[in-house]
Amino acid sequence: MEPGNGFKCATCHNESDWPNRYAVTSVPFPSGANVTFSKKDAEGKLIPDDANLCLECHQGRESTASVNNALKGKDLDTVDANIRFKNIHYFAAGATLFGNDAKGAYQYDGKEYLGKHAHVENGFTCKSCHDVHALGVKTETCATCHGTEDVEAIRYGDPVDYDGDGDMAEGMYGEVDTLRAALFAEIQKYAAANGGAIEYKASAYPYFFGADGKGYATWTPRLLKAAFNYQYSQKDPGAFAHNGKYVIQFLIDSIEDLGGDVSKFTRP
Repeated sequence: MEPGNGFKCATCHNESDWPNRYAVTSVPFPSGANVTFSKKDAEGKLIPDDANLCLECHQGRESTASVNNALKGKDLDTVDANIRFKNIHYFAAGATLFGNDAKGAYQYDGKEYLGKHAHVENGFTCKSCHDVHALGVKTETCATCHGTEDVEAIRYGDPVDYDGDGDMAEGMYGEVDTLRAALFAEIQKYAAANGGAIEYKASAYPYFFGADGKGYATWTPRLLKAAFNYQYSQKDPGAFAHNGKYVIQFLIDSIEDLGGDVSKFTRP
């Protein structure tokens, strides 16, 4: 098999104990939480699980805690030149899967958030859906339960129209995508009234830009929180499948916190 990524075998396999994989029982996340796929043995000790190896990289680099620490003591709607954008980094699928357990997205005070996805609760791990070497999605596995290999068409079997667009047959991808677009529209509206126009370029660092084409520099704490969540939803392209309802929660909360109308949305 041709390599599907830039990782060497020793990323997961212990060269001094070949070909065994590194034994990992839990992984510390940026939020400070220890997250694990592991079950416990008869003595209550965690049993190493290969999926924990995936969490070592797929945890992101920021969290609710790090965003709060960066904004501590600052007025929510006052532009502060010392505020810098906090980037979740890329493919934080582990943080998404574990939801409130990991607190990878920005979670607003006073709101409740879903924990790990039902798939995780039911014993699914990363390799249940992904080829561990090529990393592609094993769509035939999805079809076993969901009746389709089109992952963007899959939803959880409930008829709820979360994004309020009247389409209750669309997959979770569509629900998340509509809310993501609504959040960005609200980000632009808020920014225009509090610091200046803002644009987003998914493939260009630092992602958010001002009218002058330079990195956006007139952040307020409120805007940063919402932008962090928007970027989070962009940089985990499988977020709708990893924990779609959790993603919907923080997208709706971000819109609401910016002053947007969320009356047509349904929060899980």
